[in-house]
Amino acid sequence: MNQRSIEDRITFHESLETMEVDFSEMTFSTKEEIDAFYDEVDRQLAGSGRRWYFLVNYIECVIDPDVWGQFANRGKNSNVSHGLGTVRIGAVAETRDSIRERAKTEKFRANLYANRDEALFALGEMRKRRPAAAPELGEAYVQVDNIYLNFGGIKALQGVGFGVQRGEIFSIIGPNGAGKTSMLNVISGFYRPSQGQIFFEGKDRTHLPTHAVARLGFARTFQNIALFRGMTTLDNIMTGRLLQMRSNVLLDALYWGPAKKEEIKHRERVEEIIDFLEIQAIRKTPVGRLPYGLQKRVELGRALAMEPKVLLLDEPMAGMNLEEKEDMARFVLDVNEQWGTTMLLIEHDMGVVMDISTQVVVLNHGEKIAEGTPDEVRTDPVVIRAYLGAG
Repeated sequence: MNQRSIEDRITFHESLETMEVDFSEMTFSTKEEIDAFYDEVDRQLAGSGRRWYFLVNYIECVIDPDVWGQFANRGKNSNVSHGLGTVRIGAVAETRDSIRERAKTEKFRANLYANRDEALFALGEMRKRRPAAAPELGEAYVQVDNIYLNFGGIKALQGVGFGVQRGEIFSIIGPNGAGKTSMLNVISGFYRPSQGQIFFEGKDRTHLPTHAVARLGFARTFQNIALFRGMTTLDNIMTGRLLQMRSNVLLDALYWGPAKKEEIKHRERVEEIIDFLEIQAIRKTPVGRLPYGLQKRVELGRALAMEPKVLLLDEPMAGMNLEEKEDMARFVLDVNEQWGTTMLLIEHDMGVVMDISTQVVVLNHGEKIAEGTPDEVRTDPVVIRAYLGAG
């Protein structure tokens, strides 16, 4: 290993909320070398008492393939316990390939950059997108309180209540007909509950119309794709910017002055989303010609164009093959991690739900039957009976 001490290779940049880790010119060939480095990383992180963004320098770093798994696992554990997001610079081709492969299977974003300036710029974008402060523990960002929803004699929801913390990926699961989509429709303002209240940021917004709920910062995708099939990917995502547009009809018609400047600004934002979702190759393609999985990704892009505080996803992975599901799960995690977006997710793939959710609520026949962490819900006998029909 290089003669510099491990302590000298770890630097905290308070103003950037960033811990810089310098692996440059190091060789890791044993598990003991990896543990020695990461033990010091974790010691310093734990002592700081907070979370950090990570800037990792891999210039001329060599990691023996036999210990790559150990190296990756230690890095992952540090990220999960103490991280807000990671950027990486200078990795050689073999290391880049290993990181990208790991990112695909573990559902995280590789964030590989050519130099430190590019990485610092990316960190700045992450910090701008993340909420400045989280609410105090116990204060729900979105509060669903005793919701009843009736359609004549049909009781779609019966006394459902739960709280979603800011920055969570909160999943709503249950068998077909459990009331999951009805619950999202109530939260989005599409349905008015027969009884109960919806609070957002501590304020009652139960009776607001859908457009007013959208202006508060709610966006959603749909179980059945709802795109303009004759329009291009770029133009479909551009429709998500309508709530952000401020110029008047006359200036828009002339495409002059403030209207032109505003459209340029919005198009730049849409191009950022296209890059983020890795759909540059289809930006000018009409969405009706795209395969199903890419159409789902475009729909996610349109929702992101609204710059939502809360994103409601109704079965975003339905009908996808395994590779498409892995990609979509990675994007959901990236949006949550890098932009700090709170998410309410309906999904039937239990593997995905258990992998990416922070909290899960289970509905059955319109009633809440369980709520907790993925591990708690997975082993709940009431949930098992609801899905398997046992006893």
